[in-house]
Amino acid sequence: MANLLVVVDYQNDFVSGALDFEQARALEGPIAARVDQALAAGWRVIFTRDTHGPDYLETREGRFLPVPHCLKGSAGWHLYGSLAAYESAADPRVAFVDKPTFGSAELAGAAEALCGGEPPVIQLCGVVTSICVVSNAILLHSRFLSSEIAVLQNLCAAADPADHQNALRLLAGMGYLLQ
Repeated sequence: MANLLVVVDYQNDFVSGALDFEQARALEGPIAARVDQALAAGWRVIFTRDTHGPDYLETREGRFLPVPHCLKGSAGWHLYGSLAAYESAADPRVAFVDKPTFGSAELAGAAEALCGGEPPVIQLCGVVTSICVVSNAILLHSRFLSSEIAVLQNLCAAADPADHQNALRLLAGMGYLLQ
């Protein structure tokens, strides 16, 4: 079974579009380097993509966060910068999970299929630490009770640095490794 790196929602709309924030822009090079390292070491990589339709503003999330973003197929929906190359590459070590809300119920199944069972090690990075990174970390923990799950704290960001720090404290308090 392979180890797994999950890159959460590193999409144009979070870096340079509708919900962009400065801290997200600084992550491109370091996340791309971590993806390269992981693949070179035999790991598998899943990119989650926040994915919404034209009815987004009518959804529970849309009422909470009334900013249309990551509309499926739009420029804002695609991965940001150099990571976008993975969307057109047919690499069997890489998968995508399109998720209609903060956490993905399908992520754990996709991880198991890609890794050949329960991944011994799971690392998460991406945006937004206090919303989607936390949500997906908890969902993965719920399915993979024996996996070592770590959040790469320097490869995550939130628009408000206090929210980022609060999310990391929450994750550490629940036993996640912060690397």
